[in-house]
Amino acid sequence: MALSFMTVAELLQWAILRQWGDRRLAQLEQYLLNYLIIPVDQTLYRQWAQVRVERQSAGRAISPQDAWIAATALRHDLPLVTHNIKDFLGISNLRLITP
Repeated sequence: MALSFMTVAELLQWAILRQWGDRRLAQLEQYLLNYLIIPVDQTLYRQWAQVRVERQSAGRAISPQDAWIAATALRHDLPLVTHNIKDFLGISNLRLITP
């Protein structure tokens, strides 16, 4: 299983915002070692821009964070597993899965 770097950043932000503390943050970071964390590269930058422009042109804004997550799935030809399918609808060639 793989996670976008942006998903990891959002998980850490959520935990810090909720004041998890050092011990719980360390547990989260340890747990995340079970996943491949997909870093950003030149092709991913371009895919992110494409997602943003495509959604903007369709009149359906997408947050920068969600665009990174969608672009990561597209860049690596992976399905995107999400509980928030509506955030990603209308993105060309994106395969969405709800758990």
